[in-house]
Amino acid sequence: MTIPSNRRAVYAVTLVTALFWALVVLFVAHVRYGGDIRALLCIGEWASLPAPFEAVPRTGPSGYDGQQYAALATDPLLRDPVTVQALDAPRYRASRIFVPLLAWALALGSPSGAIIAYQLLCWGLGLAAVFLVARWLAAEARSPWWALPLACSAGLAAAMIRSTLDAAALCLMLAALWFHARGRLPLGIVMATTAVLARETSYLAVLAIVLEELWHRRFARAAGFAFIPLVPFVAWQLYLTGLLGASHAIGSISFTTPFAWAPEKLPVLLAASPVSQQEVFGLLAVAATTLAFVLVAARPSAWAAPELAFLGFGALGLVLTYDAYVETWGYARILIAVPFLASLMAERQRSAFRRWSLRSVTAFYLLAGLTMTNGELSAALDGRSVYAALRAAAAVKSRPVRAGGQQPVYVLPVANSLGRAGSRWQTWLELTNLAPTANRVSMDLLPAGGKGWSALHATVDLGPSQTRTWRNALNQIFGFSGSGALRLLPLAGPVSVSSRTSNVAPGLAPAPPLPALAEDQAIRAGENATLLGLAHDPSFEAGVRTNVGLLNLSVRSIRVRIGAYDIPAHRLGVLEVTLPSRGFLQVDDIFAKVKAGVVDEGSVVVETPDRGARFLAYASVIRGPAAPVTYVFPERDRP
Repeated sequence: MTIPSNRRAVYAVTLVTALFWALVVLFVAHVRYGGDIRALLCIGEWASLPAPFEAVPRTGPSGYDGQQYAALATDPLLRDPVTVQALDAPRYRASRIFVPLLAWALALGSPSGAIIAYQLLCWGLGLAAVFLVARWLAAEARSPWWALPLACSAGLAAAMIRSTLDAAALCLMLAALWFHARGRLPLGIVMATTAVLARETSYLAVLAIVLEELWHRRFARAAGFAFIPLVPFVAWQLYLTGLLGASHAIGSISFTTPFAWAPEKLPVLLAASPVSQQEVFGLLAVAATTLAFVLVAARPSAWAAPELAFLGFGALGLVLTYDAYVETWGYARILIAVPFLASLMAERQRSAFRRWSLRSVTAFYLLAGLTMTNGELSAALDGRSVYAALRAAAAVKSRPVRAGGQQPVYVLPVANSLGRAGSRWQTWLELTNLAPTANRVSMDLLPAGGKGWSALHATVDLGPSQTRTWRNALNQIFGFSGSGALRLLPLAGPVSVSSRTSNVAPGLAPAPPLPALAEDQAIRAGENATLLGLAHDPSFEAGVRTNVGLLNLSVRSIRVRIGAYDIPAHRLGVLEVTLPSRGFLQVDDIFAKVKAGVVDEGSVVVETPDRGARFLAYASVIRGPAAPVTYVFPERDRP
């Protein structure tokens, strides 16, 4: 039997896409992570995930969204409190339940198997989305090769490289549109239902189907598509409400007036040196989408569901906030359907201008995706040739998460900043490799007032038994001015850490060394910790003051209460502050904030009312402009 040429082209497009991503995924996993494909979940070093993730290589400070849904796949019904604690926004993440639930079912409830099944579903359904577009074009007697640029479209690239479920949800949404267009309504409704459970924005395509049915006055069909997919979605939301409570976090992305993000995004893009190619191509894709949206909305060629779905996602792109447009990886995933729908619509246009306007959407998303993928490959190569990278990877079976069982340690505070009365604060830092072999230390600077994901990252290489010293660590390592805390993770053996943060103005003695703090020294919910020997004198001449520093070790924002005392039984006042996820905060002049007078032997008690919260604390006492700073660390009280 002879396969028609357009059918062969469908298979060729799908095969090329599959081979391309198989090579990219396997190469990055092999060269960068010792062959462990689970590393493409992008597990954060700070993430507190269920036990099956213990051996998965960590890839950065906070990780990426794929780790959240993979954690959900190990326990989709959220029966274990550990799963809930692992999710940064449980209601928001768990609302996208279909792919994690399907992975769990395919793995027969095995948590370890569910992690792999989740990744395979994300990748396999992403490839199937390209196949569907190619098949659709062939069915309409158009060239399936116009689907080939979708193989590395930015949204698909983000989903493949970072194991997110967006491409899987896209495939289900396209399947709903395909079956509806073919008149196979029961299958269309089933696909629409799963698509909405996979990602709530898929309902835009469902509404497009409803509008097409209403246009043709098929009211029963419209009602079926409008309401049936909502039944399991609403039922699942009710289940989550009973389990987690009534609050419904929808994540950081919200909506605003069209292009409100541009005044903030464009200066950041232009100030970068060199300018990021993927961001340029991404913004050109947004511009092309806007032009195509205007052309289609002004004169629709047909009131068909794919065209209406394109308008829906185009409108969504107009009203996203800067939080969505901060990087191509983000908005390309949210708008992943745009280039796929544009490819379908372009070949239906009679006008060459309209046709190429829609094709340009796909082209720019392709260029953005290629630069994103190239960036991942370059990071994996790390300046080596392909041969050298493959040879080095072959010599190392795997790269452990914490070689030698090392745990992170924290140095707080750290600074490179100006203070009162001409003071100049800097951090001196010394690291010594205690291992007899080469070592590497991952360093994260957590700026004051920021969230964990805003950390600055660096790595420091140490030879066997080598000591390295930085006089002004924040400037020399990070090029940073300000204050914050450091998180240090030895990757290949133990290190010793010595530091001091002091006023380096001429004539002042340096502050005493600061101890590096471990996570087991954190203050937890239900515990009180007392900081003793504090002082305050509000007179200008004395300039005596006490600052209190706090570092959140939790994945969610927490509240911390600070009680200030002049004598143990007399509380002067209480402050409550909110620490963002993995955030650092220094409360300056705590006794002034509670309107205290002179305090000679004061104290501060810190505690958190939030379940599961963990934080570190210190106090710094500055007894005048000419005196060295004194640091105080907590004494743990009994709950």
